[in-house]
Amino acid sequence: MSGRTDAVTDVRIVVEGLADAIRVSEALRGTSLGSDYGATVTALIPTTTPEIAKNAAFGADIVLLATDHDEAGDQLSVRMREVLEGLCGTVEQVRIPRGQNIEYTDTHVVREALEKAIVRAGLSALRLYATPAYETDEPYPELEEACSCEEEEPCPCCRHGDDESEASDEHETDELLFEINRLQIENATYEARVGDLERKVNELLIDAYERFELDDVWSSLYDDEMPDPEEVSFAASRVSDEVFVSNNFIFARSLKKVEDFLQTFRETLSQ
Repeated sequence: MSGRTDAVTDVRIVVEGLADAIRVSEALRGTSLGSDYGATVTALIPTTTPEIAKNAAFGADIVLLATDHDEAGDQLSVRMREVLEGLCGTVEQVRIPRGQNIEYTDTHVVREALEKAIVRAGLSALRLYATPAYETDEPYPELEEACSCEEEEPCPCCRHGDDESEASDEHETDELLFEINRLQIENATYEARVGDLERKVNELLIDAYERFELDDVWSSLYDDEMPDPEEVSFAASRVSDEVFVSNNFIFARSLKKVEDFLQTFRETLSQ
């Protein structure tokens, strides 16, 4: 397994039972782990027996412990971690609210907890696998004075200091890049949720409105050819809060409101 998070793909999740596995599975339906995190859940492991978990989780890049957040669940998580660490890349706890059981926790809360656990696992991988560019078994002694060597190639003491600085800078850069990526993912997630809410609001509004055939209403009012429905839809989204246009349908609380809007649209179009 590479130390870079974009190479982490094999994620396995340990839960306490089948009911918990169903809840986690429902939560995973709303995620895009592959595109967002480069991760794939290859196994849900419902067991309270560490040895079974050990066999099922061996070789995974990330193992998530989705145990209940009560005394029994916390103790089980500790035992699982003791058995699994060293057999897989990273072991990370899925953090749900205190006193909650996975089986009865809201799906959205579980989904968010799973995503955050994967992000934390990625950060842990960065810290674990970030190694200095220059290593030695015995560190160089601290020098009271700056090195004054006049060799064309720097001596080990000079080279050691430079390499440590470069390694530190590289590690910091990796963490900053990962943080940028995490924030971009969070932003995309929030934008998707806003989009879902907007669609739900539109659906509720449309359910409360009457639906009219755009062609029929236009032809009943005017003899000229009806404009492109996309132009009508664009105008409705910009100038009216009382009508909505979708494909060849126009939605409003009454036919009068549709006629008023189309009259305004036609007058504006003819100018």
